Amino acid sequence: MNCSFLCPYPQRLKTSGKPFQKPRTVRVTAPLSEAATKHILISDLKTLAGIRVRPKADFTIRLSFDKLLTQPESYRLKLTSDGACVTAADSDGLFYGVQTLLQLFVLGKPEDLRPLVIDDWPQYKLRSFMVDPGRAPYTLPLLKRTVSILARLKMNVLHVHIVDDELCGLRFKKLPLGSENPTAMSLAELKELIRYARGYHVTVMPEIECWGHAGSMIYHFPHLYGAPGMWGGMSFGIGEETFELLEKIFDELVPVLEKKCLLHVGLDEACWALLKTVPEKKKLLYSPTNLVDRIYDIVQAAGSKHRRNISMHLWADHGGRPLPKRLKDKVVVEPWRYCTRDREDILKKLATFGGRGKTPFMMGAGMSSAHLRGHFGATQIWCRHGRKYPNVQGVTICMWGGNNLSAQLLGLYGGADCAWSPNTPVKLSDKSDEVGEILEGEVMSRMRIWQAKFKDADPEAIDHDRGPEVFSGFYLWGRRAGKKVARTVGLKTTEEINAAAEM
Repeated sequence: MNCSFLCPYPQRLKTSGKPFQKPRTVRVTAPLSEAATKHILISDLKTLAGIRVRPKADFTIRLSFDKLLTQPESYRLKLTSDGACVTAADSDGLFYGVQTLLQLFVLGKPEDLRPLVIDDWPQYKLRSFMVDPGRAPYTLPLLKRTVSILARLKMNVLHVHIVDDELCGLRFKKLPLGSENPTAMSLAELKELIRYARGYHVTVMPEIECWGHAGSMIYHFPHLYGAPGMWGGMSFGIGEETFELLEKIFDELVPVLEKKCLLHVGLDEACWALLKTVPEKKKLLYSPTNLVDRIYDIVQAAGSKHRRNISMHLWADHGGRPLPKRLKDKVVVEPWRYCTRDREDILKKLATFGGRGKTPFMMGAGMSSAHLRGHFGATQIWCRHGRKYPNVQGVTICMWGGNNLSAQLLGLYGGADCAWSPNTPVKLSDKSDEVGEILEGEVMSRMRIWQAKFKDADPEAIDHDRGPEVFSGFYLWGRRAGKKVARTVGLKTTEEINAAAEM
């Protein structure tokens, strides 16, 4: 059986015996605790594979747990002409085994099915996909659809970059943040998204920029402006008033998160400046290292107040974010690189951040704002070379700048393959394919077949849920082409903020 269509590709797969026809009816058994996964399987068998579930079918699909499988999220799938058995270490593993079984039935050709055994587990604990509501609107239907796509690809984190210079994609109740953005989602909608994602074994990790890329927040609090951002935009000035605002932000945000949750605090591409209100004699008390220390305490205080167990993530910035010694093993840092041509720099970053006894880190991969057709070459490099470092927590497939998921889906599809199993048969481009034409064409062909079968990823449906396409805060097409989504777009100075506020 040719299983190259499986995505992500399993860690181990063995086939034997003669081909058999796909069953027309099946019986499904599962533990009572896995009623949701059983329901998803039954529904998808009918709508995607044309297989009906009957109480007395000859072909039985059994879902169960196996104590001998000790690695989290692992599963074993046995398929014969009489039935299929999916055993797993935990609920997540059972869900992922079901996704593989569905791909076998939905994507495999009728004459291709034959007895097989799959032993599978993820290489990385956290397999994250980042969307950017800080620069482009993401409707709740689009975010929910993204969750279902992630589940199909065995990705388990949706990283929501809520705030950037251009937009605040979340509307707060007690603060004016997001009130200027007509496309911002409410706290209630974020809570609904988190609940929905949990049903698909996906965790939502919101990101609040706590230093740089803060223009859409400084718009409402211009007295907290400190300096230009590294790429334009604005950085917070550092001082007690900024910390007080962050306390209020997290006091509103944290209650909608899960009991055990991930929270990203940004901290990249910022320029250091103290607030003018900081007394001269206290200026030495503030530093970039102290900044991380204070933000960690603010986040944990909010977690304690609202009974949340929070794991704090932050960008590593270009030169590496300095951390206080006490936080060495309490936070997760994230270096990044998005281009295949940056292979040597990726390897250097892995060697810098990776190693026994070093701070846990995520690999920042995926697509820069320039990869408008999707890209997964850098993700492959990160994932294949990150395996030897024990402190790697996982990988983030980023999609910066816009909301055109249907056009850039290749970056997620191709990246998810190696995020789960870096041993995937998909090869890196060689010297004869320097710009990746052959590689991208092969993966795109498989992805299109997958999209045609799994309607979650239908491009027209994605675009319908998305609404107008936006890039870096500006509408691109139609009657609103060139217009700003919100007044905060394009502001770089407090003078521009004051002028926008008067309009």
